Amino acid sequence: MESDTITPSAMRYSDQYPMAAPVMDLNYSSCLPSNGASFGPNSEIRIPFNVPTDCFVDTKRAYIKMTVRSNVGAVAWFLDPFAGIAGFIDNMRVVSGTGSILSEIIHYNELASILNSSNSANYTQSVGQINEGLCATPLTVLPVGQATGQAALGEHLNIAAGTSATFTHRPIGGFWNADKYFPLGFSQGTSYVSLTLAGLNTPMCCVSGNDAANSIPDWTISNVEMVLPILRPGNEFAMNFRTLLASGMPINIHSVDFQNTQQTLATSDAAGTQAFTFATRKRSVKSIITACRRNASLTNHLEDSLSSRRTLGISQYQFSIGGVRVPSAPINVAGTESITVATGDIGQLLTNQQQALGHYNSNLRAISADRLNYARPATSDDTLSSKCVFAVDLEQYEEGLSGKNMASQGLPLVLNCQTGAGAAQSISAALLDTYIVFDTLYTLDGVSGTLMASN
Repeated sequence: MESDTITPSAMRYSDQYPMAAPVMDLNYSSCLPSNGASFGPNSEIRIPFNVPTDCFVDTKRAYIKMTVRSNVGAVAWFLDPFAGIAGFIDNMRVVSGTGSILSEIIHYNELASILNSSNSANYTQSVGQINEGLCATPLTVLPVGQATGQAALGEHLNIAAGTSATFTHRPIGGFWNADKYFPLGFSQGTSYVSLTLAGLNTPMCCVSGNDAANSIPDWTISNVEMVLPILRPGNEFAMNFRTLLASGMPINIHSVDFQNTQQTLATSDAAGTQAFTFATRKRSVKSIITACRRNASLTNHLEDSLSSRRTLGISQYQFSIGGVRVPSAPINVAGTESITVATGDIGQLLTNQQQALGHYNSNLRAISADRLNYARPATSDDTLSSKCVFAVDLEQYEEGLSGKNMASQGLPLVLNCQTGAGAAQSISAALLDTYIVFDTLYTLDGVSGTLMASN
């Protein structure tokens, strides 16, 4: 039967050596942390990948399970409505067995919030709510902007005082979105994932009226487990694959990853033209996504530190890449606060957001928002949060390494925008997280067994 079949695309690493579809044995490996069993704010969780020799890993089906416990004795705490359990992960890094960084995403929890809010409301309120602790009413919920911005959190998932809950999270990033199985059982050393947990006040918030103002959050993460789907081929296929590696032909695996870079809008109430410079040297940038938050929100336990994004009163924006404006004409933005009255100009903003995020996952072409809460205008204190991001699509065609080459640009990446009055707020400055969506190529050197990423 094998002689009449074709090697599956997920196992086709080279067209030079065609092989029959192998008989594979699928099992699941439970990988546990190597540096402890219970973790608090700002700590690291290191999980080695337990992959047997001559085996492959389907990272697209991998997931992380963890238990979060609220140690506060009397006050109920709530998960971020669009980050959920991912809100506890500030940075995620995947490292090969030889110490090479395969993927690194800073402010991972903010990226998770962006992607989850860019999914359909039906998915978020069902699968997302059960698995990851997302909001049960994602279409209408307004993330808490300030302590005075919302007095009730009925739409958020509650973890009662002194109790715990267990969630599962599908990790985000290039390593977890590859188009082929990873031959980790043929590589040198033991690869691992490193999770840096968020600060104390970032992943959870409480109601601003139930004696929470004087309460200090306290949480721990335990029972951490990463489940990896392991595929073990038959001896004949494993020997043929070893022969391919020994020939010196590298094994290449393509994926799409994220890079985070940040800038700050200083405290000011004045409206005007702003230019924010970001550093990136990726060779194939598919799209650019910028999210804005108040600096004070990041450590305020009465606010949704991750999902409470701001428009900063931006009325138009465009990016400058190597001195060239993209798009050539600015993208107009005008917020609205009415569901039934068609005012404002926010459709173009959403269209560019969908095009930019769709390169990572085709499911990210929806939005868990409506006209009332997608892009709210800035106010003097900016209590009104939004779900939008400012994005642009750069991919030339929909296959291969076809993004914008920024590796050799003499000029940096610049976001040019027109902010509104009160955009930076007199209360605090604003943080701009820009995520570069780029092509990455993972290469396994068959002679040395070294796995590395090139981007």
